[in-house]
Parts: sequence; structure tokens; C-alpha cells
Amino acid sequence: MKAIQLIFCFSIFLFIGNLKAQNNKVQNDWENQKVLQIGAEETKATFYAYPTAEKAMTYTRSNSPWFVLLNGDWKFNFVEKPADRPLEFYKKDFDDAAWKTITVPSNWEMKGYSLPLYTNVTYPFPKNPPYIPNDDNPVGSYRRTFEIPNSWKGRETFLTFDGVNSAYYVWVNGVKVGYSQDSRISAHFNISKLVRPGKNLVTVEVYRWCDGSYLEDQDFWRLSGIFRDVYLTSRDKAHIRDFAITTDLDNDYKNATLGIDLKLTNVPANYSVELNLLDADGKSVLKDKMSVITPKAYFALNAPRKWNGEDPYLYTAILTLKNQKGKVIESIPQKVGFRKIEIKKNLFLVNGVAVKMKGVNRHEFNAENGQVISRENMLHDIQLMKKFNVNAVRCAHYPDVPEWYDL
Repeated sequence: MKAIQLIFCFSIFLFIGNLKAQNNKVQNDWENQKVLQIGAEETKATFYAYPTAEKAMTYTRSNSPWFVLLNGDWKFNFVEKPADRPLEFYKKDFDDAAWKTITVPSNWEMKGYSLPLYTNVTYPFPKNPPYIPNDDNPVGSYRRTFEIPNSWKGRETFLTFDGVNSAYYVWVNGVKVGYSQDSRISAHFNISKLVRPGKNLVTVEVYRWCDGSYLEDQDFWRLSGIFRDVYLTSRDKAHIRDFAITTDLDNDYKNATLGIDLKLTNVPANYSVELNLLDADGKSVLKDKMSVITPKAYFALNAPRKWNGEDPYLYTAILTLKNQKGKVIESIPQKVGFRKIEIKKNLFLVNGVAVKMKGVNRHEFNAENGQVISRENMLHDIQLMKKFNVNAVRCAHYPDVPEWYDL
């Protein structure tokens, strides 16, 4: 009996010892469930700021002097496992003359690096969550220079990645900025203290697999790299950091309420936010001011034109931040539709009218470019669905390119 007790106690000792060893093991960020981002800004809605309401009304980000797209040719190096990656590639004096170039956005498998994989319920690597095999986790290293306009001096500069598969580190001018995973949600980094007018360097180290790959496993092609837009934005130190716009209709589906909820950064109490709601012809139908002290407000509208699938009518809301002297700090546009979605007696209602859902499942995929989806690709899919009387789409199984929701 004593021998059995000793064996049992020794087994418990070994078990606890193994637990401690596992807990004390230094985990890589890409194998640590507690790490999703390092140094990144809080997630926010997709929008762009303009210096005037007139420019904001164009609803085209390239018309803003505070937007710079970093798509194009980047220097690129590929290795099959992390141990072989170039450790000092982020330094400004690193010699990348022998490196090839790769287009951003792109999937590196579509450019001849490694193999694209298609699998459904079977994982593309041995299951041992949250760990990834050290000998089978390709790493792509990216480098490029960029220019900061002189007019951005004294402002806040943000670097945004709209989609990278699957985990990555970022450096600017040789200084580590941060880390992010979650391949289809934008990551924003404040690089204001690291950039200067003129030439700057950004470097990115991308891992094909991470612990998030266990959750992102699904029935589609497994592809890697920086596959969505990369861009810079400039903001005044006082700015609208985020906002949400909601609409609701009364019980008769006639009159509406427009709700606006703002999140502000470094905005003094004597500043204001002006709302201007324009119809599709550019005519103002509502103009009012919001207090920055209580940046949440509701506005009543009499009989606005409703949105529905046959008549997808949109207004444009312009949010303009002004200082105490009335000077425009920034203007932000957002499309707005007035509709009410309900389920009553097992019926799906839009503005009180029953709608039969005729939907399809859609992955973001292109036969030539993989998961890099252009505006033309998206329009083609929408037009094809419309031709076949499809009125709903399931975005399987992730947030799509931001522009998709506008289209």
C-alpha cells in the first residue's frame, strides 16, 4: 500500500513538474494565445479624414492630402522556417541589394514562394495548439522606403495594414513598432515619433502560421503575406478617433432618428463637431452641432427616403471638427441609409416589408491573384449576384475588404 502511495505521489510530482515546465516555457508571440497585438492602436471603423467638407464629399481617400498608399514593389526575402530568417533585416544600413521584389498586396504563394494549400477539416500542420512546427513555418521579410510630406510635420502619423496572413512584426526606421495577428482586421500603429519629413524605412516580418491559424482554419485556400492595402494617414493631434452612426424608423416606418456616437482624442472642451447630412444630390437636409463634452446625440428627420434592396438610397453624413475659432480641423464622410430590420412572426422584414432571403456564400478569392481582391473583382461578383436575383451574401468567414461593404 505504501509503495502504491509513493508511486502516486511521485506521479503527481512529475505531473506538477511538467505543468511548471510548460508554464515557464518562453513562448513566441505567434504561439501565445494571450498575445494578439503589441503596440497597436485600439481597433476602429474604417474612414478617412479630409481638410475640407468639399473634399470629404468626394468620398475618395486619394483626394485627401493626409493619405499615402504604400502599395507597390517591396524588397522581399523568403525562408522556410523562422530559424533561417534574416535577423537584422530591419536595420537602416542592412544591404538588401540581392533581395528580389514582391508586389504588395499579394500572396507570396501566387508569386512562386512555397505552395498554396487547400484543405477543409484537416489542419495544414500537426495539431499541437497553440504551437506551430519550428521546421514548417515560412517567414517573409519585407522592406521599402516611403516619403512623409513636409505638411505632416507636427501632426500624428499612423501606419495601417488592412490584412496580413497570419502574424507579423513591424519596424520603422530600425525601431520596432509592434506586432499583430488576426489576418483580416486592420491594424493601426502610431509612428509619429519615429518618422521625419523625407525618406523613411518600413520593414515587416510575416509568419505563415500562428496560434490564430487554429481558429482561422476553414474550407478555403491557405495563402500568406501582405494581401491587403498598406497606407499612411495623418491626423491633427486633436481628432475624431472613431464614430458610430445608427438609424431607426418609427412604428409607421415613416420618420427617422439618426444617432451619432463619437470617440475623440485630445479635443478641447471649446471645440465642436458639426453634422451636415446631404442627400444623393448633395443638398443638405440636416445641419446641426454636437458638443464634444457629451459626444453622443440623436437627430430627428421627417420622412427621409428609405433604403431597401430595390432602391438602395444613401445619404452622406459629413462630420467636421472645428476649433474654438471655427477653423476646420478635419472633415470625415460616411454613407448613411435609413432602414429598419426586424424579425416578426418568423418573417424577415425590411422597413416593415417581408423579404425572402436568396443568399450565396462568398470567399474572397481570385484565380490569378489569390486573396488579393480588386474593386473590379468585387463589382463583378456583385453584378453577377444581381443578375441571378441574389439579395444577400454570406461573407465566409471573416471581415472582407473594407471597400466591399460600401459597394
